[in-house]
Amino acid sequence: MDKLTIYEPAMCCSTGVCGPSVDVDLIRITSVSQQIRKLDGKQLVRYNLTSNPNSFVRNQNVTKVMQEKGVDCLPVTVLNNETIVKINEYPTNKEISEWLELRLEEAEVLR
Repeated sequence: MDKLTIYEPAMCCSTGVCGPSVDVDLIRITSVSQQIRKLDGKQLVRYNLTSNPNSFVRNQNVTKVMQEKGVDCLPVTVLNNETIVKINEYPTNKEISEWLELRLEEAEVLR
């Protein structure tokens, strides 16, 4: 199974619609996550530093990057629990498609 994990900074919710402004990347990632959830053999998991601190500790690669760069390096995207593929930005739909070897609906429109 191909798995992409996004380790996100501390935030009150993962939707992107709370706070003073809407975070378009969070809305996009939520939409992509819902698309991938419907597929067999593919997985996109999101961990929030506030809600899931133990998940950060369990991944030694993420822990190392955070120790070296601090929490400002988040979000960190990891492929198959091992390889860090992106730091400090959410992956684009194109990147997600390539890493998980799938085609996402509206990938070109959303980003």
